[in-house]
Amino acid sequence: MDMKKGFLYVAMFSALLMGACSQNGKNCATGAACGNDNDKVYTGLLPAADAAGVRYVLRLDYDDDHGYTSGDYDLVEVYVQNDSTKASGFRDAASFKSEGDFTVISGQGADSNKKYLKLVKDNRDSSAGSVDGPLYFLVDSDSTLVMVNDQLQPSETPGLNYTLTLVK
Repeated sequence: MDMKKGFLYVAMFSALLMGACSQNGKNCATGAACGNDNDKVYTGLLPAADAAGVRYVLRLDYDDDHGYTSGDYDLVEVYVQNDSTKASGFRDAASFKSEGDFTVISGQGADSNKKYLKLVKDNRDSSAGSVDGPLYFLVDSDSTLVMVNDQLQPSETPGLNYTLTLVK
């Protein structure tokens, strides 16, 4: 086989390999598993002091180039009020959107085997009413996140549910 044919075969093989390892425009040859969807969406109705609850819709976009340990997030918080005139029994009172970066962090001490998400809002985001400091969530399972405080501890108030559930 001459040099030109050899080069042609190598080029075709490389193109075939890259096509097989790429999905949705993402190159999986860098060690990331093919088929992983980098976006996850969680939602839940969490307790609120001055409302019937706060509906959270949290979209996480994991960065594959950091081993899926960080990324960007979008959070929509909708404060709902009781309303007997609505079929659902609720009405939206106010809505706030924030975005920023998140990282996956490990717990400390006895909780060192647990994983948490730390959400830090972009400085340019100034949505009045939305949480200003970092938000923390315990990665409770593959499909649930539980909001925790800045000491990575869950609420101790009985009967209150701070869980977001995976919808996508």
